Amino acid sequence: MALDKYDITVHQPHPPGYFLYVMLGRLLHLFISDANTVFVSISVIFSGLTVVAVYYLGKEVFDRNIGILAALIALTSPNLWFHGEVALTYIVEAFFSTAVALLCWRILKGEHKYIWLSVIALGIAGGIRQNTTVFLFPLWLFSVKGVPIRKSFASLGLLVVVCLLWFIPMVWMTGGWNAYYSAFRDLWLFNTGHVSVFEQGWATFKIFSSSLFKFTIYGVGIGIVILGFVAYSIVRHGKFKSLDRNKVFFFSVWIVPLLLFHLLIFIHPANPGYVLFFLPAFFVLVAASIEYASAEAKQFLKIDPLKFIAFTIIILNIGIFSYFKYPISYKAIKNHDMDLLIMLNGIKTLSPENTILFVDGDIFFCYRHVMYYLPEYTVYQPELKYTPSGKLRKIFWGVNRETHLSDAVILPAEITKFGVLIIPYNNVQLICIKGMTIKKLLPFMYLVSGSVDKLREFYPQSKITLHGNIRNGLK
Repeated sequence: MALDKYDITVHQPHPPGYFLYVMLGRLLHLFISDANTVFVSISVIFSGLTVVAVYYLGKEVFDRNIGILAALIALTSPNLWFHGEVALTYIVEAFFSTAVALLCWRILKGEHKYIWLSVIALGIAGGIRQNTTVFLFPLWLFSVKGVPIRKSFASLGLLVVVCLLWFIPMVWMTGGWNAYYSAFRDLWLFNTGHVSVFEQGWATFKIFSSSLFKFTIYGVGIGIVILGFVAYSIVRHGKFKSLDRNKVFFFSVWIVPLLLFHLLIFIHPANPGYVLFFLPAFFVLVAASIEYASAEAKQFLKIDPLKFIAFTIIILNIGIFSYFKYPISYKAIKNHDMDLLIMLNGIKTLSPENTILFVDGDIFFCYRHVMYYLPEYTVYQPELKYTPSGKLRKIFWGVNRETHLSDAVILPAEITKFGVLIIPYNNVQLICIKGMTIKKLLPFMYLVSGSVDKLREFYPQSKITLHGNIRNGLK
């Protein structure tokens, strides 16, 4: 919907904005009518570019064979493959992360002319996902340690200019600095700002760490075992000091900053796209580990197992994506599309003329899907969120593909029914209220409907205005 109206204050897109990603989508939208196809096309293009960038990175940091092997692992990586076929920003971030890392390596090796291209790429990366620039900046700082100080400061000035070229129009299209800052602050207060390990404790750390490990395995498969074995072998046999210090620090300052952020501050346990920032580094490291392990094994086996190990990892990766029901598989994409169609057809049994919809905040089946595919319906996200101080977030709702914010659920006189899409998790039970109709759409999804007279029983904590003017209370 940001293709039609860019407004961060109503999360089109949500803060911090992804400005250049949306603008690239608008450019392609001139030639491709369907919005989802626009962003899927971007993902397809950048997944290919990421594989190419991984090849060059592996080739230049190590050698051509490792570059080829790293590219093959990237090409068949279930996590990378999945994000190359869905409309999300993470695959674009993966490309820019790899491209900036490649330029930083060249600078580190004395090719200082690439410093200008590196800050341009770094600035553009921030226009796609603002966090990319923040978490790549330590790598860039490390790479320019041998660059003359005046040249480094001049390149920083260029980085600021590149960032301002997208930041200023982004803020302007949002309605000014106050509107932008308010939207960003609210996202932090109501979503990501109070879920860190420091506030939630050990249980959150276990969730974050297990999610990171799982998402990384989705990326490199059993290659993570080879990497772990080689790391242990190097430390166990006292070979750590023989490693190239530049390579050790290069990969460390690339991976560790975001790794620590996701371990301690925030990661969504259902979103494997977060690790695509540093997954290309793992592709190269796994490829190098395979070569190292093969060389060590060759001394005892009298044969070179490199091709066998590489072939096994690649075949398993292809199998996981193609045939298994993991969240990053072809079946996951196919099943989601089918389930979404069933959900939409179920909603169509309710009339948009006299029915208001409520869809919970599930990331896979949310009120945005209804807004886009069924724009004639008025749909609310009923989730109530509070800050620690007790401030209540405004309610998101939309109709005709326009998003609004209000302090209450507003029911015009013509609305006589309501429908609620429920996706119960764990031990959460369906709310059974007398006079309600419950329809099972999917094994995990129910559509509950009834008279608006029952709405306050269903949402007792929500502020509801019957027969109100829908224009009142809007953003």
